[in-house]
Amino acid sequence: MNDRNPSRPFAKGFTLVELLIVIAMISVLAMLVSYGASRFIESGRKVQALAQFRDFHVGLTLFETDYKKPPIPRSKRETGWDTIYGDAGGNYTNQFLVSALAGEDKDYPYKGENFSTRDVNPRGESYMTFPSANNNKMGVGTDGKLYDPWGREIMVAINGFKSSYDGDVLVSFGAGRNDERLHTWGLAEYSETMPRDQSFVFWSYGKDGKKGNGAPNVSSKVPLASSDDVTSW
Repeated sequence: MNDRNPSRPFAKGFTLVELLIVIAMISVLAMLVSYGASRFIESGRKVQALAQFRDFHVGLTLFETDYKKPPIPRSKRETGWDTIYGDAGGNYTNQFLVSALAGEDKDYPYKGENFSTRDVNPRGESYMTFPSANNNKMGVGTDGKLYDPWGREIMVAINGFKSSYDGDVLVSFGAGRNDERLHTWGLAEYSETMPRDQSFVFWSYGKDGKKGNGAPNVSSKVPLASSDDVTSW
């Protein structure tokens, strides 16, 4: 006896080819979602970095208004050299600036020099409250350095001459010393833009930690546009 119901069609399953097509489509969609989410996250981090720069700018501006000069160590002030902090290949971390703006009394020995916060902020005034970041991202880490959203030190350049003291005399000794332009020795110079006569600037090389989209070296002038770098000017 045949109990098959001729009015009901046979149940049909997926073939192997159809399954592979479905899997491929899901993989493509997952990749697109992941790419979109990654871009969204990176855009958010750039916004966070810019917010850090704005806060830092306010603190340094308040300091400069009070002391008529940016917080630069005595040795750099006396010689007029522009100074960069936070550069991984440089001499100085940004700990000194963090402590100076926070009103802390600390000394930082840097390769034979001593940078004292008492010299630049003798009144011990607090110009900025930095958020703590135990994961060394988006704030001051346990080592006292100020980190960007990607976990790298925020880079800061301070103009060694820039001051509103009436007695200051501009005596140019060459690029980066006792001149009005703020020099970063190429570290913050791009094909579209560079610091000019500011007292200070901040920048970050973003997620990849490289200038632009991969400069041959950090002093090369490469496009800022389309890169993940963030600048304050």
